[in-house]
Amino acid sequence: MPNRYVRDQLILIALQMAQLPNLEVHDAPNGVVQQNAFSVQWLQDILDFWYHMVPFSATVKKISINSVANIDSIILPSDFILDVRNGLLVRKVPNDANSYQRRLRLPLQKFINRQVIFQGSTDVNFPLYYCIVGDDGSVLTQQQTMLLTPTPTIIAQCQLWYYQLPPPLEANHRPKFPNDYVCIEYLRIRAHEWQGLYEPGTSQKFCDSIIKNMKANNLMNEPENDEIPMDENVYLKRNSDTVDMWGWMGPR
Repeated sequence: MPNRYVRDQLILIALQMAQLPNLEVHDAPNGVVQQNAFSVQWLQDILDFWYHMVPFSATVKKISINSVANIDSIILPSDFILDVRNGLLVRKVPNDANSYQRRLRLPLQKFINRQVIFQGSTDVNFPLYYCIVGDDGSVLTQQQTMLLTPTPTIIAQCQLWYYQLPPPLEANHRPKFPNDYVCIEYLRIRAHEWQGLYEPGTSQKFCDSIIKNMKANNLMNEPENDEIPMDENVYLKRNSDTVDMWGWMGPR
């Protein structure tokens, strides 16, 4: 998903198209984009909105993360938006890079049921299921929390695939988004809203229509299944963490 223009080039093109001298004086006097420019904040805000509303593959990130023995939760990274479905991998053999197994993400109601099932377990346990719920309880960070069950009894080395919140754009950064035109046109419309030439919300309506078309044409390239798979939360072998793909047919 290559883009041609960096942040400041997008802003300068949009300002030239908007033809609003008072905004140009504030945002880019003598053709130099200022750090306090309205357009800088507008572009960052709309990128954050797009990433939250329509996560797509260019924003996927993989990190190493460990679960702690006898602790049933993990604090997630500050740039976490949403996990790739079943995107938690647990290493079953310490220091063996070929022993990772995927874990299943459950909705909260099913997760609580699994917690009840495993509440009396005394075995050496690795997490089998996870659920994203709540935050870390701090008003300063408010990072989301992943709950695990069964509670790991030893340190478990994990990998997590997730959709990442975009980092703050610098002057020479290219936004990760499928099309420069959308960013430029949004800034132009937003500038006319600021000037009072367009009704409030016009730029948001533009974004909503563009996003729908881009998603319909697969430009967002979401890394999810393109077919409806069997529900792995239902057709699962009891007392095992391996999926029985044919369990719905009954005993073999």
